[in-house]
Amino acid sequence: MLQTLPLVLFIVMTEVSVGSVCVLVLLDWRNEVKRGFLTSYAIIYLVLVGLTYLFQQNFSTPELLNTYAHLDKTWTGSQSLPLLLFFLFLIPYSFFLLLDKNAGVDGRERAEKTRAEGKAPRTSVLRLLRLISGAATVLAGLATLFVMAMIYRPLAGESFGGVFAVVGFFAAAFALGGVLTAMWLGHWYLVTPALSERPLLFSTTIVLLAILAQVVFALLGGSMIGTAHVPATSGATNVATATPPSHSEIKPAPGQVKPVDAPVVTPLSTDAIGWLRILVGFVMPLVLGGLAWKLVRDRSFQSATGMLYLVVVCTLAGEAMARGLFLVGL
Repeated sequence: MLQTLPLVLFIVMTEVSVGSVCVLVLLDWRNEVKRGFLTSYAIIYLVLVGLTYLFQQNFSTPELLNTYAHLDKTWTGSQSLPLLLFFLFLIPYSFFLLLDKNAGVDGRERAEKTRAEGKAPRTSVLRLLRLISGAATVLAGLATLFVMAMIYRPLAGESFGGVFAVVGFFAAAFALGGVLTAMWLGHWYLVTPALSERPLLFSTTIVLLAILAQVVFALLGGSMIGTAHVPATSGATNVATATPPSHSEIKPAPGQVKPVDAPVVTPLSTDAIGWLRILVGFVMPLVLGGLAWKLVRDRSFQSATGMLYLVVVCTLAGEAMARGLFLVGL
C-alpha cells in the first residue's frame, strides 16, 4: 500500500487541478464573478498545477509506471506532455486575466450600461485571447485526465469496466475541483454580498451532478465496494508457503511485550473501507451538497460556505480511499 501512495496522491492532485481550472474557466466565460476572484485563483491554481507536474516528474514517471505489470504501458510515455501543456497554457490565461481590467461581472455591467446608452461596446481583444488560452488550457487538462485514465484502465477489468473507470476519472475531477472552487467562491460572497447567487449555484450544481455521475459509473463498473480487478496472468503460478518457526526457535526481542508469533490484524478490511468510501465519498457529499444548494438559493451564503467546507473534506477523503482501493490490484 505504501508503494502506491505516491500514485494515489498524484491522481488526486491531477483531478483537483484539472477540475478546479475547468470550473474557473467556465465561470470566467459566464462573466458572473468578480475579476479579483478570477485573478486570485488563477494564480493559486497555476501554483497547484506546477506542483502537480513536479510531483509527476518525481513519482509517476514512465520508468516507474512500467515496473507495474497491470498498467497499460502504451500510454505511460504520453502522460507528461499534456500535463506540461496544461501548465504552460495556464500561464498566458492568468496573464491575460491580470491585464484585462474588464474581466468578470464588472466588465459585463459596464458593457450593458454602454448598450443602454445606445452605444456599441468595444470588442475586447484581451477577453478573446483569454478565452482562447482558457479553452486550450481546459483541453490540455482533459487530455491529461484521459491519458492517466487509460494508463490505469486495465485495473478495472475488461469490457465495459474499463470504460466506466475512464469516465469516472472525469467525474471525480469535476467533483473535487468543482467543490474546491465553489468553496472559495463562497468566501468571496462574504465581502461582496450583493453578487448574484447564480455562479455559486452553477458551481454547486456541477459538484452534485459529478458526484451522481461517480455513483452511476461505480455501480455500472462494479467497483462500489472492494478492490479493483486484477488481470489474470498467464502460466502456472507456484506459491510457496513458509513454515512457521517453532516456539523454541523464536527469540523475543528485548523489551517486547507483544509475542513475536502473534497474528497481525488490519484495523479495517477492504470491504469495510469500501463501505466507508461510499459513506464519506458519496452519501455525505450528496446530502451536504444538497443542503448547500438550498442555502445558496436562499442567499444564505455563510451557511452554504460552511457546508461546502465539509463537502471538500468528504470528497477528498472519499477519492483518496477510492483510488487506494483501485490501486490495490497493482
